[in-house]
Amino acid sequence: MIHFSSLQMEQWIGQFFWPFVRILALLSTAPIFSAAQIPIQVRVGLALFMGLAIAPAMPAMPPVDFLQGSGFLLLIEQILIGAAIGFAITVIFSVVQFAGSVIGLQMGLGFSSLYDPVIGVQVPTLSNFLNLFVLLIFLSLNGHLLVLAALVRSFSLLPVSTQLVLNPSAWHLLAEDGGMIFSLGLAFAAPVLGTLIIANLAMGVLSKLAPQLNLFVIGFPLLLGLGFLALYAFLPAMEPVVQHLLNLSLDAAGRIMLLAGRG
Repeated sequence: MIHFSSLQMEQWIGQFFWPFVRILALLSTAPIFSAAQIPIQVRVGLALFMGLAIAPAMPAMPPVDFLQGSGFLLLIEQILIGAAIGFAITVIFSVVQFAGSVIGLQMGLGFSSLYDPVIGVQVPTLSNFLNLFVLLIFLSLNGHLLVLAALVRSFSLLPVSTQLVLNPSAWHLLAEDGGMIFSLGLAFAAPVLGTLIIANLAMGVLSKLAPQLNLFVIGFPLLLGLGFLALYAFLPAMEPVVQHLLNLSLDAAGRIMLLAGRG
C-alpha cells in the first residue's frame, strides 16, 4: 500500500491552493475580471484553471497546517497581495470615472446617472460612456493580459512563504497611488474643462454687456454643445492617455510588490 503523511498532503494541496487564493483575490478586485456581470462561479473557475496552469512552474510551497494560525495568516497574506495588485490597476478606471463626473457636472449632466457594468455602481452618464470607451481601449492594448503577467511576476517578487512579512510601507504607497486619481482625473478632464471655463467667462461678459439676455435659457444648451464638441475632439487622443495610465498602474503594482517584499 502507498502511504502519505499529513505533511506531504499539505504540501501537495498547498502547491495549488496558495496560488489559487492570490489569483482569486486579484480577479475579485482587478478591472474587467471583477465586473458584476461575471458570475462568481466563472471567476472561481478561472482562478482554479490559472492556478493549475502555473502551479508546476512554482517553487515548492511551504507545508502549512491549514487549521493552524500560520495557515490563516498565510491565507490573509495571499489575499492582501492579490487585492493590492488589483486595486493598483483599478486606478485607470477610477481616474476616468472622476474625470467624467467633473466634466458632466460642468456640462450640466450631473443629475443624469446610469449603472456602470465595469465597476458595478451608479455613475454619471458621461462617466459611464468614458468608462466603456476606455474599457475597449484597455482590451485593445492587451491590458487584461498585462494584469495577469503582473500577477505571475508577483510569485517571483513575493513568493509564498511563512517567513514573508509584508512591509507596512507598501500599503502606504498604495494609498498614495490612490491619490493620483484626483490629479490625473483633473489632467484627463483639462481639455474639456478649459473649453467650458472659457465659455462660462464669455457668458459672464455677455451678461454684463446685454443684461436683457436670459443666460439660463441659452447657457445650458451652449455648455452642453461645447462640451460634446470638445469631448469629440479629445477622443482620438485617448489611446496614448490610456496607455500612459496603464503603464503608471503597472509600475505602481511593481513598486508595491518590491516594497512589500522588503518587510
